[in-house]
Amino acid sequence: MDDADPTDPEIRRRILAVRAEVRLRDGRPNDGRCGHVSEALEAEFGWQRRCGYLLLLDSLISWVHCWNVRDDGTIVDATADQFQGQWLGDVIAVAPDDPYHDHYRARAPEWKITIDPSGPALHCRSGEETQLIIGDDPERPWFSLARSFVLMLTGCTVHDQVLDLAARVLRARAGAPEPIPSPELLHPLVIQSIRLTKPWVAPEFRDPV
Repeated sequence: MDDADPTDPEIRRRILAVRAEVRLRDGRPNDGRCGHVSEALEAEFGWQRRCGYLLLLDSLISWVHCWNVRDDGTIVDATADQFQGQWLGDVIAVAPDDPYHDHYRARAPEWKITIDPSGPALHCRSGEETQLIIGDDPERPWFSLARSFVLMLTGCTVHDQVLDLAARVLRARAGAPEPIPSPELLHPLVIQSIRLTKPWVAPEFRDPV
């Protein structure tokens, strides 16, 4: 049923019904439940489930987000409501030629990071691929290193508050005896990004049920 049009009013009503069923079943009013909702929509409509990053309008990143993709490449984001004014609406369909399509990024492969404080520099390895990242601003070496690191992982330039934290994390872990998995370095950034978002309760829990 991949040919179902998410902009059709009947299909949209079904998307909202599926979303409400999943959220009420899971009982998590402050969680968009994007993973479980996208799984349910894949089962319902055949739209492939994808997970990765989403660059929001205020340059924050949702580090863990899931959505669906139709065969024609259109993104269907059924839990966009959780981002409120930071994104494009409630349930959205983003065509492949829409500039906002590129805000949805697949999660980068995991890297093993060795942090050299003398540069400062990052020696990054993922399988056979290696990258050397060096800060390009001598006045803010750790900040510029963090900016390049996050850009490598996400393809996005992000909020300075997140980059400030990334710089502190990298500096604190510099000289670690073993390479550090990139998800371990990113975890504090995930928490910071969540703290910077506005409180939210899913509409299914605000309306009478």
